[in-house]
Amino acid sequence: MQHDQDIGALRRQVERAGDFVRWLRTEGDRLVDAAGFLGGPRWARRAAVIVRVAREGHDLAARQSELRALRGLLRLNPVNGDETGEAPRILSRHPDDPGALEVRLCAEALDRGVRTIEALRLAGIPCLKEAA
Repeated sequence: MQHDQDIGALRRQVERAGDFVRWLRTEGDRLVDAAGFLGGPRWARRAAVIVRVAREGHDLAARQSELRALRGLLRLNPVNGDETGEAPRILSRHPDDPGALEVRLCAEALDRGVRTIEALRLAGIPCLKEAA
């Protein structure tokens, strides 16, 4: 019985991984825009790399640190100190700005994706590619 539950949980994680990869492939431009909105061109380029990796079917788990960094930016966590320019840019954004909703939606998608990648790694599945 426990074995069936474990298999079911693993299957759900794999399905979530597929959902995340599909989201990156179809809605990745939204992630790039959200990263640029908060972090400027450098963060937009970093997000574009993640989207390209997903669209080309490469291993997203290998980019987990980049995914975490993007999640941190979109969650308004401190990033790399003030010298890089993110903090003033973030502070200049009003919560009611239309771009802020996109940031929140992308942050939620990244939260789910990063948690899923971590769960699969802990289950012994260290690679996430061609899941969709």
